Amino acid sequence: MKEIFNGIDVTLINEPNYSINSTDNVRSYEVELCRNNEYQHSSAHGLFVGDINCPKSSVILLGVGGSTGVHQYSFTIKNDSCYVASGDSIFSLKLPSLEVNWIKKVDFATCFGVFWVREYDCLISWGELDISRLDSCGNKIWSISGPEIFTEGFEFAGDYLLVTDFDSIVHKISIETGLSAQVGT
Repeated sequence: MKEIFNGIDVTLINEPNYSINSTDNVRSYEVELCRNNEYQHSSAHGLFVGDINCPKSSVILLGVGGSTGVHQYSFTIKNDSCYVASGDSIFSLKLPSLEVNWIKKVDFATCFGVFWVREYDCLISWGELDISRLDSCGNKIWSISGPEIFTEGFEFAGDYLLVTDFDSIVHKISIETGLSAQVGT
């Protein structure tokens, strides 16, 4: 995945075979970040600013909890911050240096994606067990769980989120309040 920040490439790649402190990794990174070093990481995502082969800055984000891959919802950029979903957490990093702003666990299991919602000046995290709204500092504004895991779909519909759970039940969630109603199967 690649986005442009002030004319510079910001690239996120999956590093499924990454080993901490190993000289046998395919790539080396300036910094290794893990939300909780007490656990073996389940996901490893490399983040680069500039050319991937000769980056201005780089970091490997080691997620714990459920495993995640890299896809269109794995990261978003707002102003001079990059927000990345890895494992059960969101990593907030300052651009272009990739210094840590904050790291927050947002789901008990897995964070499938992170979105910046301009109209509400907030982040939305799509987790396996929780959908959450956070401010740019990582403070949770609201969080909602469902009767089943949120694995079957996620979309924006105006001022609402439409999230489909494992039982194919669609939950309509207000972005402003977090109030939810089941709207169909």
